[in-house]
Amino acid sequence: MHRVLVNSVVRNCLILAAGVGLIFMLFPNLIHALLRSDQFMPHATCYLRNPQMIWLHVSSDLVIGISYVCISTTLAFLVWKASRDIPFHWMFLAFGLFIVTCGFTHFMEVWTVWQPVYWLAGYVKLICGIASAATALALFPLVPKVFALINSVRLSERRKADLESANHDLEAFAYTVSHDLRAPLRAIQGYATAFDLDFEKDLQPEAKKYLARISEASKRMESLLSDMLQYSRVSRTEIQLSPVSLQSAIGDATRELQADINQSQAEMVLEPPLPDVIANTMLLTQVLSNLLSNALKFVPNGIRPRVQVRAREHDGFVRVSVTDNGIGIPPEYREKIFGVFQRLHTEEEYPGTGIGLAIVQKAMLRMNGRVGVDSPSAGGSCFWIELPKADSTAYGDGSEPSETVNP
Repeated sequence: MHRVLVNSVVRNCLILAAGVGLIFMLFPNLIHALLRSDQFMPHATCYLRNPQMIWLHVSSDLVIGISYVCISTTLAFLVWKASRDIPFHWMFLAFGLFIVTCGFTHFMEVWTVWQPVYWLAGYVKLICGIASAATALALFPLVPKVFALINSVRLSERRKADLESANHDLEAFAYTVSHDLRAPLRAIQGYATAFDLDFEKDLQPEAKKYLARISEASKRMESLLSDMLQYSRVSRTEIQLSPVSLQSAIGDATRELQADINQSQAEMVLEPPLPDVIANTMLLTQVLSNLLSNALKFVPNGIRPRVQVRAREHDGFVRVSVTDNGIGIPPEYREKIFGVFQRLHTEEEYPGTGIGLAIVQKAMLRMNGRVGVDSPSAGGSCFWIELPKADSTAYGDGSEPSETVNP
């Protein structure tokens, strides 16, 4: 009840009804005067009591009146539900009041066919005239604001198009740079390795240390370029969305990381059931591989990694959670970590490029999904992804869930 009264539309209607009721209480004879009909003849007399003429006017006025009331009710409901998002919502209310009073004038035309309550019909028309004049006067000052709103929308669309074009150019640049720089980087690595092998006996310890740094730096650079190229491919590649076995995707991702799992002696817990989802097989496997890799990597020294994967259905979607016993993520960084090159630790603490989670977020956007992270009370992190269930109507209109998504 409190939520209803807080709404300005309902509150104003109740105030108006209370005002009308107060007027009738203060002036009880007003109702009798308005309904007085002994001085005039009904409209049916003017129609010579012709049934066809009477029902032609009655049916027409009823249809018009009911339509006006339906239109005004729809406007009031729209403002009630979305008053914060609709600009000039009070103008919609003014239109609604104007339209509903017009509807009541047609209802009065029906009534006066048999009962000559012309005083009441006249006052209804007076109220309609006042509402019409008020709406017309209030409409003129809005014209410049409406044009300004239209120009703002056009400017926003133009800026959006420019931003999309700039992002596309940036992604193309990143793809080109990451692709073309790999060849000279491999040359640096090859020459450094050859130099170390050919002159190993003649090199001083300091020189060997410099060569080791060159090799390590080139490997980090190659890993960075590889991740940049992967990120660009996720953004640029045309993908096909179709039903995908979640169990198969998790199995493929686990096999890719089998060496890391064996090395860390990680405990992998997979909880059934794992329903099928609407996704792209390659991107979903890449997303799961990145999340599982992080769960294995970001664990304190001396702690055996434990990774739990489970899926839960709700409202036609499937949420896949990857929970670990790692170092966790502070709440203030939960949004930041999905940006490109965002790292919370140094290279010496935990190696990486800071692009893995950005790839996850980009891939989920391409697949019409979501990604997020929570911090369980027991510690660690819980990364989750959300995708439409394969046999649900959340994906579209109920037709075969297959779609080609262009970059």
